Amino acid sequence: MTQPLQILLIEDNPADASRITSLLAQAKGWAFELTWVTGLSAGVERLHGGGIDVVLLDLGLPESTGLATVQRLFAQGCAVPTLVVLSGLTDEDVAVKALESGAQDYLVKAQVDGPLLLRAIRYAIGRRQAEEAMKRELLRTQELAIEKEVRLKAEGVSEGLRRLLEERDQMLSEREDMLRMLAHEVRQPLNNASAALESASSAIAASGSQPVAGARTPLARAQHVLDHVIGTLNNALAAATLLTSGAGDVIVDTDLHTLVGLVFRDIAVEDRPRVAIESLTEARTVQLQPVLMRLALSNLLFNALAYSPPGSPVRLRICDSEDPLAIVFEVQDEGDGIPAELLPRVFDKGTRGTNTRATTGAGLGLYIARRVVERHHGSIEFVPDMPRGSLVRVLIPQGVEV
Repeated sequence: MTQPLQILLIEDNPADASRITSLLAQAKGWAFELTWVTGLSAGVERLHGGGIDVVLLDLGLPESTGLATVQRLFAQGCAVPTLVVLSGLTDEDVAVKALESGAQDYLVKAQVDGPLLLRAIRYAIGRRQAEEAMKRELLRTQELAIEKEVRLKAEGVSEGLRRLLEERDQMLSEREDMLRMLAHEVRQPLNNASAALESASSAIAASGSQPVAGARTPLARAQHVLDHVIGTLNNALAAATLLTSGAGDVIVDTDLHTLVGLVFRDIAVEDRPRVAIESLTEARTVQLQPVLMRLALSNLLFNALAYSPPGSPVRLRICDSEDPLAIVFEVQDEGDGIPAELLPRVFDKGTRGTNTRATTGAGLGLYIARRVVERHHGSIEFVPDMPRGSLVRVLIPQGVEV
């Protein structure tokens, strides 16, 4: 059973604390335990006790105010988990400096509702995990570089050791590429999201209690940018860590309905009406690695949605194969198909078509899907789908040693 999310609220205003508690209570499908303290010293003492996942920090406390509150919190020598700053003022300069000081998000109390607070916590946790993963990968990259330098100084290296050095060099190069791409893809979209959310907040504030029509477009844009960031982080970290390290190889009995439901929820809300799921199998459970397979299927659907006309349907079909014994996933769209010159390398890292609705991307989606299928000792292929569109077929062996 999933452990409840441990949230520490540092807030001296009882009315604000009561409101935050009420907003958190609106969460559907969330389990959390809230600890409320009224001062920074009490908050630091609780953090020293461990077990806290998220800190909601008011900038206006009796002991400290403004940006100094964030800086004092980090100066106490305790491990600060995911930090979301709460403020009564809309101050872009303070918001930027709070993020630079270590906070994962900055919210204005008067503009916060239940969905926004829960979404901010979820995204803040994701960004903190991405930052920690990046730090680990940078450290590992440095270790590999040192190892390479030491090994190259050794004389009389055997042929076997030379091959090992070549493999290490390739791994080091791939990790460096992934980390550079991750740094670029994260910073700029987050800046765009910050600007879009600021625009939306201003429009909402100017309208009073009800958002004006002009607020909808920047809000939708902000959501789109954040979705893009999360997808990029998932793919980049999978390529840089999960798929290259050998982690996540355990095949388990997985509830098929639950897996498909999680994949469907990965799709952007505005695109979900386009996705039709057709299950032609009576199997309730399948043998696979659920985290990796969810990532692969989500990427196949993202790709189909991006490379097909707006509003056109995309189908996820699930069926059985008797020879060989396998579960089959098919993703079908009504786009222009795959150009013949692109087919030989369509599953390679960095390959992107020119007829996509997406303006950004690193060409990792189909590469991730192929690597995941290879981990399952399965097969993935593009099948001709006349007269129009593409069909990707994934076959995952069942009932065999993998």
